[in-house]
Amino acid sequence: MAVRIGLVGAGGIGRYHVDQLAKLDDVQIVGVADIVLPRAEELAQRAGGCRAFSSHIEMYDATTPDAVCIGIPPFAHTDQVTAAAERGIAVFVQKPPALTMEKARAVASVINQTHTISAVGFQDRYLDVIAEAKQALVGQEPGLAMGYWMGGFPEVGWWRRRSGSGGQAVEQTIHIFDSARYLFGEAESVVATAQTGLMTHVPDYDIDDSSAMTIRFRSGVLCTIFSACFLREAPGRAGMDIFCRDLKVEYDLRSSVRIRDRRVTREVRCTNDFNRDCMKTFVDAVRSGDPSAIRSPYADAVETLALPLAGERSRQTGTVVRLD
Repeated sequence: MAVRIGLVGAGGIGRYHVDQLAKLDDVQIVGVADIVLPRAEELAQRAGGCRAFSSHIEMYDATTPDAVCIGIPPFAHTDQVTAAAERGIAVFVQKPPALTMEKARAVASVINQTHTISAVGFQDRYLDVIAEAKQALVGQEPGLAMGYWMGGFPEVGWWRRRSGSGGQAVEQTIHIFDSARYLFGEAESVVATAQTGLMTHVPDYDIDDSSAMTIRFRSGVLCTIFSACFLREAPGRAGMDIFCRDLKVEYDLRSSVRIRDRRVTREVRCTNDFNRDCMKTFVDAVRSGDPSAIRSPYADAVETLALPLAGERSRQTGTVVRLD
């Protein structure tokens, strides 16, 4: 029997959800909800002619989906997840799961209380090259890592406002924070600094041009994660460099990983469709009722969110922020 799925959000991520679900067998998109109804209607046609709604609550109640995929800007998160969970609907939500820890933990509590199957779109956990990096670190003692998401400025109105996106570290570089947690475990503290002044030509802009957030992991690893959105003609960089006593791991975002020692360099290119694998794992969990294969359930994603948000507090206060 097909898994019945509703979509919340009919923008670029909504189209991405349609494209990924189209790769899977026995899936039926039963509705699309967006506050701009014509946009929902357009995506509904792309999804096979399902129903369109201007309210996610109306869609939940009218179509009774097994699961929903939520792809809306960070500032727009209200009750989309909790209303689904309270109706017994599984939830797949794109990152960041919230803009505050208070909101994220409140949503996680509802998911836990209702035993809702959940996943957050940290698709990099499904990369074959991340698995290679994780395996290479077995038996090693990483001491230092540097992560990067340095590039240009997305031309999206809400992205340039802290109230809309949370800033680049929270909205975009969070993928690197999540990879760091996936590789190094839990963190104990974050200290951060940031820079502005290069983007004065952009109207209604109040986020950082660049930031550096240093995380001390409980394992002892120090990892500084850099964000930058001011690059124009200069080439950017995204990924992570990990330094061990006897090994260096160089990860290029969603492309390759190089594992080096003094004698040998081994390079592995990404070959799997990690976006599909991420979505398929969620859909399979909904179908079977077994969420154990999901690599980033909502509660785990909340712990990733804590890292850049701690960095934001450190930037504001000039202090080291300890994590619970």
